[in-house]
Amino acid sequence: MTLTREPETAEVLAALSVPETNPGFSRRRFIQASAIAGGGVAFAPMLSHLEAFAAPPLKSTDAILVLITLGGGNDSLNMVVPHNDSNYHALRPNLGFDAGQTLNINSAVGLHPSLVKLKQRYDAGDVALIQGVGYNPPDFSHFTSMAYWMQGWGGTSQSVPTGWIGRYLDDLPNAAIESLYAVTLNTNGVPLHLVGSQGRGSALPMSVGGRFGINRSNQDDARLYDDVAAIARAGRTGLGQWGDTIARTNANVLRLTGRIAPAYPANPNNNWFVRQMELVAGLVNRNLGIRVFNVSLDGFDTHTGQLAGHAGLMDSLDKGIDALFTKLNPSWADNVMSLTFSEFGRRPEENDGAGTDHGTSGAAIAVGPRVKGGLYGQMPSLANAQLVDYGNLRSHVDYRSVYATVLDKWMNADDHEILGKTYSQVGFVNSHP
Repeated sequence: MTLTREPETAEVLAALSVPETNPGFSRRRFIQASAIAGGGVAFAPMLSHLEAFAAPPLKSTDAILVLITLGGGNDSLNMVVPHNDSNYHALRPNLGFDAGQTLNINSAVGLHPSLVKLKQRYDAGDVALIQGVGYNPPDFSHFTSMAYWMQGWGGTSQSVPTGWIGRYLDDLPNAAIESLYAVTLNTNGVPLHLVGSQGRGSALPMSVGGRFGINRSNQDDARLYDDVAAIARAGRTGLGQWGDTIARTNANVLRLTGRIAPAYPANPNNNWFVRQMELVAGLVNRNLGIRVFNVSLDGFDTHTGQLAGHAGLMDSLDKGIDALFTKLNPSWADNVMSLTFSEFGRRPEENDGAGTDHGTSGAAIAVGPRVKGGLYGQMPSLANAQLVDYGNLRSHVDYRSVYATVLDKWMNADDHEILGKTYSQVGFVNSHP
């Protein structure tokens, strides 16, 4: 994992002139420490803006949101299945499930057969299935559609350079300098929806085993770590603004690595998505002040061979959500809600490659003890006369209505300000923590 740095940082580091007066911390050792720390943990918008590698601890009344990105365009018709609809079976003679195969919600719909644990949570009242979610007019591009979902903007301007969670972060205290209000796992950078004009999320690695400051078994390394911390405690390095900033950053890396390391499972799960969700639970249990987590499950662009591939993805989703809520400390369980989203659904009619093509309307799933469980929205009609845009589903729930519900009822935030417009809410949240 790499530290986000301004382009000229390498040149500044190389040009630093550190006097060889401290035998415990020489110029060479200082630059070496800076380089090591630079590869150790990644956070923050720009090195020169870093002040804190933490966030205020959460209170019992603070909400935590876990966003699950289903990358590629999830086939919601085979996730929340209209198993008794003759049009569904006509459109999907090979990919369709009947009522005897799905985990039945009622006589009309059921869940994909791989979602066993999710069905149990649904029966307990902790799962909301929001059908017919999308936007109009639809766009079939992965990049454009995902940008819409991540921006979450409905204001009069055509576009904004920030994401809906980023704008939520902007309203939190000291947003510009708090690096752990939101985090993303398993990504190469911070995704758009976590970027605000002032605040932004941070990227955490999936492993910290070899990170800067973790292993003190080597005497030279331990001395280096102590020197890095000592030069920061001294206040001023004598190297100017950049030297002071790098010293503080390195010391903060050491402190934060020590704080987050206990959250990482000793024996991580072999399933990559489950591993992410177990890490989320560990980080929540450590109460590092993180309010929003972003995790990802990719592979949903199922143009061919969908039946087996999608079943595996649904199995991972099921196990991951179960791992999150199973691993949570009971004292934090009521504070956590997970929400899935995908850039679009799939086309109702199966293609010649035993898969489905880019579509429109999809379904979102919200899970948590304070979720008001049940079916929401409306299953789009599969009758030929009701299909639009080259045989695709109509959207009945604007995706920003889902966001408005989360922001207002769960995050206790101003949904109109953040989304740029007032959207009708869906009602799947029972109460704020």
